Amino acid sequence: MRVVVNQDLCATTGQCVLTLPGAFLQREADGVAEVCVATVPQALHAAVRLAASQCPVAAIRVIDSNAGDDERAGADHAPFSAKAKRHAAKEQRNPGGHNGTV
Repeated sequence: MRVVVNQDLCATTGQCVLTLPGAFLQREADGVAEVCVATVPQALHAAVRLAASQCPVAAIRVIDSNAGDDERAGADHAPFSAKAKRHAAKEQRNPGGHNGTV
């Protein structure tokens, strides 16, 4: 699986970054979202789909691809970070990010 952001559509709301900060970032200059990963590990597919569904302008596209495409994409970009994997696992245990304290 790959994920891309249509930067012309991006409304700079940051929902993708809030949902999965290791996979997305916002440029400091203009707030437009960028993808930080080339291929998404199987364990994080649901989290990436959630991030895409949270985009209010549908600027995020998830691309299901075969292994050959994943290998080529992985050669050009950095792998998914360990921090992103930990965050996604935490989000799956605690959607919404609230820890229950008041």
